[in-house]
Amino acid sequence: MSEVQVTLTAEQLAAAYAQFNKRERQAFLQAIFDYPEQPQAALDFLTAAQQSLQQKFSPAQQRQLDRLLDKNAAGKLRPAERQQLDELMAEYGAGLIEKARAKYLLHLAQQPQETSR
Repeated sequence: MSEVQVTLTAEQLAAAYAQFNKRERQAFLQAIFDYPEQPQAALDFLTAAQQSLQQKFSPAQQRQLDRLLDKNAAGKLRPAERQQLDELMAEYGAGLIEKARAKYLLHLAQQPQETSR
């Protein structure tokens, strides 16, 4: 029987992990840490989640968003600015969802350690 090796990115691992139930998550993390070649994959997985929590709009993006929100509140937004505001809000919303997912994944990653005590 031949061995097949599959390489996944940290993002792919995180996406797969999010679909597992608690028992599957525990087995997944245990499998990663049980194989000497896998600790780097686990570290990459957790590091990617941590980095997602650190992501922020650049100061220039934040200033632009604030400016457009102010103009929108005043009812003075032009169509091109409306599109720009929509794009920034979509990006901001996606970032919030990513941060929530990363926080949840990091919480779940701690579950096996907490239950084994």
